[in-house]
Amino acid sequence: MIKAVKRTVKALSSVHLPDGRPNVFLYSTPRSGSTWLMELIWSQPGFKTCNQPLYLESPAVRRHLGIEDWVELYSLEALPRIERYLARICQGRIGFTNPNPFRRFYRPVTRRIVFKEIHASADVAELAAERLNCRVLYLIRHPIAVTLSTERWPTLPAFLSSDHRRHFGAEELALAHRIVERGDRLDRGVLAWCLQNAVPLRRTGGDWAIVSYEQLVLDPLPAIAELARRLDLPEPERMVRRLPVPSVNVRFKSTEETRRLLTEGGPGTRPYLVEKWRRKVGARDEARAMAILEAFGLDVYRAGDLLPAERYWVADRDGAPVPGPASGP
Repeated sequence: MIKAVKRTVKALSSVHLPDGRPNVFLYSTPRSGSTWLMELIWSQPGFKTCNQPLYLESPAVRRHLGIEDWVELYSLEALPRIERYLARICQGRIGFTNPNPFRRFYRPVTRRIVFKEIHASADVAELAAERLNCRVLYLIRHPIAVTLSTERWPTLPAFLSSDHRRHFGAEELALAHRIVERGDRLDRGVLAWCLQNAVPLRRTGGDWAIVSYEQLVLDPLPAIAELARRLDLPEPERMVRRLPVPSVNVRFKSTEETRRLLTEGGPGTRPYLVEKWRRKVGARDEARAMAILEAFGLDVYRAGDLLPAERYWVADRDGAPVPGPASGP
């Protein structure tokens, strides 16, 4: 009952009147910094957030979407329903996904939406870009860091039993099933990362804005400038000012040390946020886990490197490339 009342209050708390400017569809995986990035974009004039509109563990999402489980969500037949549902949100006809009206950037009238989706397949991101007037923002983070901070992977079985299988070859699928049956927690987490990220990483083109968690922590200004240009964000300085502010997820799910470094730490202490996973994973386990990426043809991160490949690192403002792969930040 209380949750239903909260959804009703949020639905009635603001009016969405789109003005034709593109929305932003932030596509990522769990525990990659997506809430933080969503809230940075929320600082821009006229925006509201739509957090995980396809999260099927929410009864309200299942009811409005008309889809009951992850296998059905990843089916080709589900795409028309997903499109109609997201279109209604874009038009302001569905409001239960509105942000809490007591949050910092609440606005009674909004014009644009930043969607954050961390459980969908790449098909949904492409649909948002092609049919729903959205510009896609794709956020990546090192798979081991994501795995260690993720409690479970609810979509892993569905990736291997739904239409999502069509994106992978026989050898990739055989490896995936072996890992599910005999792999440890690290292997299964990295596998889940690969099954979700392999498809968009293979498809990303010039129209998607791509940024890494590591750069947002270590060298955010070039990334913020690029996002402002690609996503039509008029006041990037607001995003810069909000960089030290932890997201809601950090405040509730991260350690006290992480929260302190985000709010108080200067440039000299922030590398810890990128490299801290190395304190929990030895070199042998790292090499084994990263070999899973190689088996899926992914070179975005490599064993021994903390940072993504250079092509995923936004160049600085004068055009000089920022160093990409390295043993440390």
